[in-house]
Amino acid sequence: MASTDDPPVAPYILQPLLSDVLLVSEESEGPVEITCVEAWHSSLYLGTSSGEILHYFQDPTSNLPSYMFASRQVVHPSRPYPITRILLLPTVSQALVLSRNSIAFFSLPEFSPLALGRIREVNSMSLDLDRIPIDAGEEVRVTVFTKKLIRIVRIREKELRLIKDIDYPSALVGVQRSSMALVANEKTYDLIDLNSVQKIPLFAISSSPDGDVLLQPHVASVSSGEFLVCSGTSEDEPAVGSVINLDGEMSRGSIVWNGYPSVIAVEYPYCAAVIGNELQFHSLQTQQLLQTIPFTSPPNLSNVSTTYSMPFPRLAEKFVLVPYVDDVDSPRREDERQIASRLATVSSSLFVFSSELGVQCLVPTPVLLHLDALFEQDKIDDILEAIDRNEETSERAFHELMYIRQKLSLYYFEQGNFVEAEKYWNESNFDPRIVIALFNHDDVKGVPWLYAGVKQALKMPETEPSLEALLVVKHYLAGWLEKKGFESVIEAKEVFHSVEVAYLRVLLKTPMTTKEEIYSFTDSTVDEESFPESVKLLEEAHKYFALSRLYQSRKMVAKVCDTWRRMISGQWEDNEFTDGEHKMMEYLLRCKDEKIVWEYGLWLMRRSAELGVQVFVDDRRKTKIDAAKLKDEVRKVGGEAWRLYLENVVFIQRHLEFANELVLLYTNDVIEVVESNENARQEIIKSYQEYRALAPPKVAYTLFLEDHKAQSKTQNAITMRLKFLNVLQSNVDYDVQEVLRRIKPHEDFLITEMVILYGKLSLHHSALHILCHSLADYDTAFAYCLYGGHVIHADDMPTVVATSVSREQQSELFKLLLIEFLKLKATEDRIKCTKRLLEGWGNLLDLQFVLQTIPDSWSVELISGFLISSVRELLKTKKESSLMRGLSREENFRVVSELMDKIEQEGPVIERRM
Repeated sequence: MASTDDPPVAPYILQPLLSDVLLVSEESEGPVEITCVEAWHSSLYLGTSSGEILHYFQDPTSNLPSYMFASRQVVHPSRPYPITRILLLPTVSQALVLSRNSIAFFSLPEFSPLALGRIREVNSMSLDLDRIPIDAGEEVRVTVFTKKLIRIVRIREKELRLIKDIDYPSALVGVQRSSMALVANEKTYDLIDLNSVQKIPLFAISSSPDGDVLLQPHVASVSSGEFLVCSGTSEDEPAVGSVINLDGEMSRGSIVWNGYPSVIAVEYPYCAAVIGNELQFHSLQTQQLLQTIPFTSPPNLSNVSTTYSMPFPRLAEKFVLVPYVDDVDSPRREDERQIASRLATVSSSLFVFSSELGVQCLVPTPVLLHLDALFEQDKIDDILEAIDRNEETSERAFHELMYIRQKLSLYYFEQGNFVEAEKYWNESNFDPRIVIALFNHDDVKGVPWLYAGVKQALKMPETEPSLEALLVVKHYLAGWLEKKGFESVIEAKEVFHSVEVAYLRVLLKTPMTTKEEIYSFTDSTVDEESFPESVKLLEEAHKYFALSRLYQSRKMVAKVCDTWRRMISGQWEDNEFTDGEHKMMEYLLRCKDEKIVWEYGLWLMRRSAELGVQVFVDDRRKTKIDAAKLKDEVRKVGGEAWRLYLENVVFIQRHLEFANELVLLYTNDVIEVVESNENARQEIIKSYQEYRALAPPKVAYTLFLEDHKAQSKTQNAITMRLKFLNVLQSNVDYDVQEVLRRIKPHEDFLITEMVILYGKLSLHHSALHILCHSLADYDTAFAYCLYGGHVIHADDMPTVVATSVSREQQSELFKLLLIEFLKLKATEDRIKCTKRLLEGWGNLLDLQFVLQTIPDSWSVELISGFLISSVRELLKTKKESSLMRGLSREENFRVVSELMDKIEQEGPVIERRM
């Protein structure tokens, strides 16, 4: 009999264990049958219809199942009653043998009779399947089903004691789980709580209308909370198997047999039943008929106490680990074969036996083979349903589940369902190098090993991976990178070498990758093994700034600087690298390698003098710099770098001995501009013309020049000149005569410079003459006089005279300025400037000098302000003089009076001649 939807692989195969059974002895009368079978470790115990126990022992030297006859034991010496049941109790080294409704006791393993008495009127017996003892010496409780009672007895090595009797007559069979027992008499099944002695009636064994048909009840344990029972109408009519839970309710679908079973047994998830000459297997999960095995005569069936184990070569061939590369010759191959052989050991408690067959084990076909066959039929939903039900109850079950999940990942990958593929990559302990191989075989480092059956299913894509595939594998590899440092990762060095290189390759190939993702990778600790390939990938992708960050993460300072130098110089282009010269300067300030600082600092100085000089003079730098060497190296660089260096040492470090060199440098620069830059010369001339055309009051010429620099075509030249002017008028010591000598030939262009130099040489008349007539910078002329010839900026005149300039010096300068103002050609300028001078600083001038100097043609009204203030000053001075004279006379009288009083007190002094 077969199902319309047969499974691809049969649930069980028959494994012969013992064929030539010595059933007949000299005392045997007539044919002898095997009536029951038990197994314990290497022993087989066969009960016979002639009342004997045959003991067979497994041959340890044989690779195939082979048993040797050990002993024959007669249970009832007087009469040959058939053996109904053998119950093994290893913890107390005893066996219970049921024969003709009587239990006898024997020792294990030799099966010698024990003088513990007998238990009579017994129909069946059961252990508590939830509490089977496992420790040597641990007592055992056995539930015995008798004609009148259910009896619970305690058995120790030399003791048999009744614990409890429960009234339940004619119990034929029963199975116990914890306190619950499912029991059957001739007509009905009942669920009994052995602790509270409460009964839950279930249903009749036979549903025959006349009620006279008696069927043999069958009870089997399904799980800790379920029992399987049989019911029907007659032996030839279809029968039903029902699964009953501890509440007395049906918990699963019913199993339908085509006849009433002579015996049933359960090895989850399968139910086995003998119907006629057939052995039928149903699924307890789907109730589907899965397999039928025909025999020439009705076989017998039993669950034994100790499972039988045997190797399953087909399974070992599937999940033996093999190298990804075929030509690898490694001692590991043999080790993996042995491991697979050990794991591919299948166990079963189902034994089938008869006089014709002998004893055979029903070995379950491994789940992996069932599911692998479903792959061939493309029944993926069935596979998913099966692995959801399966539990990792053993090491083999774990490998079977990993195997199927790995094949599922490959299936989904081939179907283009990359999200599901990634799910099973993660759930199946898949070596990430196998996944990497699907995208780029060259990134696989070392030799990954995988299940042989999975390797057979591995197919390399023939086309470039899609964007979706790249995104999924990027996510998958990123997850693997988070496992760095996990001790559980096998061949971690090769695995993460592969993962890092592959992850970076995918990042660079995926359009949606952000620069932050790349930087996150380069800034992390990339392993030494994958570092060279990471460098190569970044170079090939022109990700030079990311490459420099990779070097930074490994503190490869010279490589960082070299990479930046290539980008700054334009040899390498990368838009992500911005403000490179400033980055180089800041990086070198933090660098502690003096050699690198010198090499790249001087290189930067030649490109950007300001930033390059900053590397060596900034107080934040981490390296010590030899001052003498620095001076020599910067002098070689020359130009702006040398100038900036001198400015720093003179104005910041206050090494004034370099001042003259700095000033002469500025002098040469300015002269060179004037001599060689026609545009600059024209700009200077134009600035003078525009400035002179302005009506007073107006800002100082230097401020005018500063304001117009932005619109100039020669900004650099103006900036250089303004800097030169500031240096010239500073208080540093330099050779003024030499500077004057050099710029004298260009005095028509360098007018302001001449003013400063004349002021330094105290040639105030010449300086003021230039300010008033050549430049028309009247505000600067006022400032010049007020500050003793030291200041040329004059946009905001201070009202307090500097203490370093005497009133007399100011008076002399303002006299000279008054004379120059009176020489101005423009009458309006002449009057405005003179009037402003007299009203603002007339108190510094002698009234008589002013009156003598002012032209007679000038009206008194023009200088009335000056005259009024002068008269007030004279009156004030006169009053102060009179007051001082009075105070002096009084002081004189007081002193003379005190002197006379003193003389009177001392008296006359007579000098004697010696």
